[in-house]
Amino acid sequence: MRLRSRPVRSQLYLPVLRLGLQDQDWAYVLFAGTLGYSIPYLLGLKFWGIPAELWVAILALLLSIGFLNLVRVGRRPNWLRFRIQGYVRGKVSRRRLPGETSTPWVY
Repeated sequence: MRLRSRPVRSQLYLPVLRLGLQDQDWAYVLFAGTLGYSIPYLLGLKFWGIPAELWVAILALLLSIGFLNLVRVGRRPNWLRFRIQGYVRGKVSRRRLPGETSTPWVY
């Protein structure tokens, strides 16, 4: 008796998620945290005797993780980029077709 071969779908190429973010998003989180720490440090800000860079860095990290989760989870890939392009370029933005001399009158 021979076993039937079954298709095996590998889990190898699925994204690695930490706190709901993919590994490629962590560069943005670390950049926001670095800015949140370095700007108050360079300005020498303090709140109630506590250096402001501690509060601002933690807040920047939490806000960036929350924003990226809001934008990425449950959305199509590159959703935010295409949304911004739609606002900047307008509703109709395309190259002219061969033989087309003017813009169409119907938008």
